[in-house]
Amino acid sequence: MINKKNKSLLIIIPARLNSTRLSRKLIRKISGVPMIIRVAQSAINTNLGDVIVATDSKLIQNLCKKQKVDSIITPMDIKSGTDRVYYAYEKLRRKYDLIVNLQGDLPIFNKEVLENTVSLFNDKKTEIGSAICDLHTSEFKDKNVVKAKVTLNRNNEGFAIDFCRTIENKEFFYHHIGLYIYSHDSLKKFVKLSQSENEIKRKLEQMRALDNNMKIKLVKVKEIPPSVDTLEDLKKIRLLFRKNK
Repeated sequence: MINKKNKSLLIIIPARLNSTRLSRKLIRKISGVPMIIRVAQSAINTNLGDVIVATDSKLIQNLCKKQKVDSIITPMDIKSGTDRVYYAYEKLRRKYDLIVNLQGDLPIFNKEVLENTVSLFNDKKTEIGSAICDLHTSEFKDKNVVKAKVTLNRNNEGFAIDFCRTIENKEFFYHHIGLYIYSHDSLKKFVKLSQSENEIKRKLEQMRALDNNMKIKLVKVKEIPPSVDTLEDLKKIRLLFRKNK
């Protein structure tokens, strides 16, 4: 496993205010705290690297300031979360070995997921690292759950073959977790690529990488960090936080 002492890590949380499926979801409160702050605090609590929120919104930036979370303003017309991550990284003008794109709708995040994904870079073929977990039958047709197709080795690792939103059967498919890790070079390579037809059609930015033969390595983890895509998801997360209190 890559050790934090040997590799510097920057966790960037892209935070666009306007979301399609659940309006302004990143500022919706979970037990009194905006979701984006919950995500940032979870990332900070891993103690694995520096954390910054990259947002197109002064409102989100002000929320970050109140909670002493570092943030940076990015343009509103950026194509994808990873493009927003790259913009923020370049603005920082500091070099990191690995850059994490952590989705802003993962308010409960396990340190082990991040550590296991970082360890994928022990393989020099890895250009992008990400994570998966078991896929439930009820998720087959759920377009909010992204599916990754991969053949795993005995270490529960493998290179991605495809990503999609709906499937007919689960053979070689897993639940994809909203986490991407890049080296400086692979992040720069990704953002210089044009959006692919599959990326636009499926609304999955990782297809830009696959369609241009970039190697995305995946690791299977035990738990699904619950994401918030719908109002129902938000209600479940709020209930979970109340129970855990």
